[in-house]
Amino acid sequence: MAVLLKGTILENTYEIIEEIGSGGGGVVYKARHLRLQTDVVVKKMKDEVRGKLKSRQEADILKNLKHPYLPRVYDFIETEDGVYTVMDFIHGVTLLEALRKHGKYTEKQVRKWAGQLGEALDYLHSQKPAIIHSDIKPANIMLTQDDNVCLIDFNIALAMGGTMESSVGISAGFSPPEQYRDSALYAKMLHKDTKQRAVSADAMEDKTEVLAHTDKDKTEVLADTDKDRNEVSGYTDEDKTEVLESTDEDRTEILPQVKTTGTSQNPTAKYTQYIGRGIDTRSDIYSLGIVLCYMLTGIEPSADFEKRIPLSETNTAVSEGFACILDKMTQPAPEDRYRSGTEFLKAVRNCYKLDRRYIAMHRKQTVMQFASIACLVIGILFIFSGLYKIRVEKNGAYYGFLQQAVEAMNQYELEDAGNLLESAKKISQERIDAYVEEVYLLYLSGKYEECISLGEKYINTMPFRMESQEDEEQMGNLYYIMGNACFETQDYTNGADFFGHALEYYADNGAYYRDYAITLAKMGQADRAQDILDSGIARGIGQDSIYMAQGEIAHVRGQYETAVECLRQTILLAEDVQMQKRAILLCDDVYKSMGDTVLDEEIALLEQYSVSFADNGALDITERLAQAYTRKAQTDEVQAQGCYEKAMDLFLSIYEEGYVTYQLQENIAILYENLQRFDEAEAMLLSMVERYPERYEVYKRLAYLEADRQQVKENADRDYQKMLGYYEQAVERYTGKEQDAEMEMLEVMMQEIRDGGWL
Repeated sequence: MAVLLKGTILENTYEIIEEIGSGGGGVVYKARHLRLQTDVVVKKMKDEVRGKLKSRQEADILKNLKHPYLPRVYDFIETEDGVYTVMDFIHGVTLLEALRKHGKYTEKQVRKWAGQLGEALDYLHSQKPAIIHSDIKPANIMLTQDDNVCLIDFNIALAMGGTMESSVGISAGFSPPEQYRDSALYAKMLHKDTKQRAVSADAMEDKTEVLAHTDKDKTEVLADTDKDRNEVSGYTDEDKTEVLESTDEDRTEILPQVKTTGTSQNPTAKYTQYIGRGIDTRSDIYSLGIVLCYMLTGIEPSADFEKRIPLSETNTAVSEGFACILDKMTQPAPEDRYRSGTEFLKAVRNCYKLDRRYIAMHRKQTVMQFASIACLVIGILFIFSGLYKIRVEKNGAYYGFLQQAVEAMNQYELEDAGNLLESAKKISQERIDAYVEEVYLLYLSGKYEECISLGEKYINTMPFRMESQEDEEQMGNLYYIMGNACFETQDYTNGADFFGHALEYYADNGAYYRDYAITLAKMGQADRAQDILDSGIARGIGQDSIYMAQGEIAHVRGQYETAVECLRQTILLAEDVQMQKRAILLCDDVYKSMGDTVLDEEIALLEQYSVSFADNGALDITERLAQAYTRKAQTDEVQAQGCYEKAMDLFLSIYEEGYVTYQLQENIAILYENLQRFDEAEAMLLSMVERYPERYEVYKRLAYLEADRQQVKENADRDYQKMLGYYEQAVERYTGKEQDAEMEMLEVMMQEIRDGGWL
C-alpha cells in the first residue's frame, strides 16, 4: 500500500502533514483542511477493506454519526490509490500513552470514563444495523484536554454489523476469543507475544549488566540495548493488530513451536470452543472490559487467555459492584457478557446496586422500617398527637401552595406560579414535588437550557428526601421534564438518556414511553422506537399517545400521509394542552418533509391552532407559522410581498412578547433584508452582536446583508469595505468544525469581489 508523503494534497482540500499511526484498518495521517485551516485525521484504508466498502454503504452511515465521545466523520474520498476517511482530529493523548506514564487510575476516574465509553457503545450498537467497533484498546481511546474520552478508529468494514468474515484485525490481549478466525491464528499471536516478552526480559537483563561497566562500556552496551528496544518497540499496539491472513505454511511452522513455550499441551481449553464464532456487539464489551481492568491495575493483559491475572488477585481497590460488572464483561463465552453497550451502560449507572453492602443495607432498612412503623404507632398513641396535628396543618399549607401553583401554570400565569412554589419550598425544603414543578415552570417558560441545568443540579445535590413510591414517581417526572427540554433544543441523544432514566423510576407512565419513542425516532432509530412504543402499549398507554408516537415513526420511515393522519388524530383526541401542541409541531415537521406542495395545508394547520392556543403559550406555533409564510414567499412570486409582511408581523409579535432567541432575531433580520429594509436589518444584527459577541454567524449575516445592500446600487456607488470588515470578523470566529456551506460561499463571493477590482 503506497505511503502518502508530507505535502500530498487530497481532493485539493487536505494537505498531509505526517503519518501518526497504522493498524489493522489502514494508515493514519494528520492533515490540514486548507480552506477551513483546521486539523483533521485522514485514514487510508487497506485494500481488503476497500473492497468491502465498495460492496456496502458504510460511508453514508458513518457520516451521519454524531456523539460527544466519538470523532465526527466528515468525508470519504476514493482515488486510484485508495479509499480515505476524513474525521475530527482529537487533541489529547492516547490512553496507552497515559497508562505508560501514569501507571493506573482510581476507580472513580475509571468509572467516569467507563460511563462515557458506555454511552459511545450504546450509540454505536443502537444504530440500525449496529456498528461494531471491533478494535477497542488503549491506543484507540483518546484522553481529551478536558479530561473526557473519545473512542477513535472504529472499524469501517464492520459498519453494517458484519461478523468474522469482515473483521480485519486482532489486537493481542484485547480481542475476545471469537475474534480469532481459528486456533492457528491464536497460536501465531501467542507465539509472537511469548517471543516479545522474552526479548523484553533479555533487554532488561542487558540493562542490569550495563550498570557494572565503565562509561565507555555503558555507551556501547546501551547502543545495543537501544537497538534491541527498537526491535521490541515494533511490537506495540499498532503491530499487535495482525491482518487476518495466515497461510497454511504459517500454521505448520507455528503450531509445534507453541508447545515449547512453557504452556500446556492444551492451554486454551476454556477458550478454544469460542474461537472462530465471529464477532458481534458483545465482542466490544469484552475488549472494553479488558481495557478497564488495565486502567485499574496498570497491568497489560497477556495474549494468552490462560495467563490473564484476575482482578481479584491484583490487590486493586475496587468496589464489589464494579468488580461484578468487569467480571461479566470479560467472560470467555459471549452469551455470558452484556449483550450491547446499552446493557453495559445501564449496569455502570446502577453499579452500586450490585454491592453487597448496598443489598445488606436495604435488607436492614426493611427490618428497621417495620420496627419504625411499630414505634410510630405507639408514639402517636402516647406522645405525638400534638406533633401529628402540626404536621397535618403544614401538609395542608404545602400542598395548598403547590395546587395553586399548578393552576397558575395551567393558566400561564407563570410569575404567580413561581412565587407560590417558593412559598411551598419555605414550608418544606425536603419534599421533591415543589422542585419538580419549579423545573417544569422553566420548561413552560421556554427556558430549556435553564430547565436542564436546574434539573441536573437538583439530581446531583438531592436537596429532597426520597421516602415513598410517590417520590420515585416524581423523580421520574423530573427526568421526563429534562428529556422534553432536550427535545425542544434538538439534543435528542441526551433527551433519550433522560427518558430512559424516567422509566427506571416510573415504568407505568405512558407519556414516558411515548416521548422516548418519539425521541428515538428523531434520532433515526425507528425500529428501537417501535420496540419502546410496543412496551408502552403493553402497559396500557392511551390511544392519543399511541397515535402520536406512530406518527413520528411513520415520518422517519418516509410514510408521510400516514404520519399526518396519526398526528391529526392525536390533536383531536388529546385533552392535555401540551400534548396537543407537541402533536401540532410534529405534524408541521412532517409537512416540511413533504415539501412546498403542501405549504398551504401547513399554513392552514398553524393558523388554526395559533389562534386557539393564543392564551396558552402558542409562541412556538406562531413562530412556525411565520417561518411557513417566509417559505411561501420564496416559492410564490405573486404573493411574496404579502407573505413576507405577514411573517414579519408574526415575528415582531413574538419579539415584543419578550421571547428573544437567536433564531428569532436572525429570522427578523433576514426578513428585513428580503424586504430591502437594510437599515432595520442591520440594526437587528448589531443588537445580536452585543448579545452574542463570539458567534461568527452574526458577522456572516452582516456580510451577506452588505452584499445585498451594494447589489441594488449603481456600480460606481458600490463600496464593499464594510462587507470585508464583517467577513474578516466572521472568519476570525469561525473554527471550521461547523462545516458551514454559507461560509464557503461567502469566501467565494469575497474572492470574486477582489477579482472584480471592487476592493
